[in-house]
Amino acid sequence: NIKAKSCLQIKELTDIDRNGYYVLYDSLNRPFTTFCDFQSDVGFIWTLIESLSFANARKSKYQKSFFYDVPTGSCSINWLEFRLCKATMKSIVDSTGSTHFRTTCNFNVEDNVGLQNHRDYMRVPFCSYPNLFTNKGVHYCTKMDYVNIRGHTCRQCNIPLWDGGRIYHALLQVDYAAKVCDKWSVPNTSGADFTFGDYRHYNSKFTCSNSSTSTTNWWIGGSYIP
Repeated sequence: NIKAKSCLQIKELTDIDRNGYYVLYDSLNRPFTTFCDFQSDVGFIWTLIESLSFANARKSKYQKSFFYDVPTGSCSINWLEFRLCKATMKSIVDSTGSTHFRTTCNFNVEDNVGLQNHRDYMRVPFCSYPNLFTNKGVHYCTKMDYVNIRGHTCRQCNIPLWDGGRIYHALLQVDYAAKVCDKWSVPNTSGADFTFGDYRHYNSKFTCSNSSTSTTNWWIGGSYIP
């Protein structure tokens, strides 16, 4: 039997389309459980690799790039503190059909759609950003499929993404984006403004960082063609 290594492969093998928790298998055929999103992005299917509350994202343990292996040890998924091990993440990336990663805020597991809108959202093809597991502490100009920060959007824009390095999580620094690459500017940005991770500096109007229990969710996925 073929064992699914991503949520996209579950769909291709079984035609399941309901969001939920599923057992997948890494490159060594070891099982792991994560959440699959089949519904929130038309044409895409996503595998959850990390979900951290605002409070947990600010802990030093998680203020590191995906180069570092800092998985949560629980067998169950806690959306306030969940991260797969690095080998499992890389297995998902290497599986057939994994072409993108994305970041969402406050994904709703109780709703089969998961996201009611795409506010505070980022979707990036790996061909534009092959640096998810690097450790250089560098901002890379990255052509994004789509990004939304506090309701301000851009498609196919070159925006700097920071791999995080040794002491920061991967993130998009909004104030820096206005200065480099395509110089994409988000109104009402004052001072350093971290989004999608770390939150040493933040704007409380960004929905991932507007309360201690707001969550930032990272996913790996790809397009599904019936």
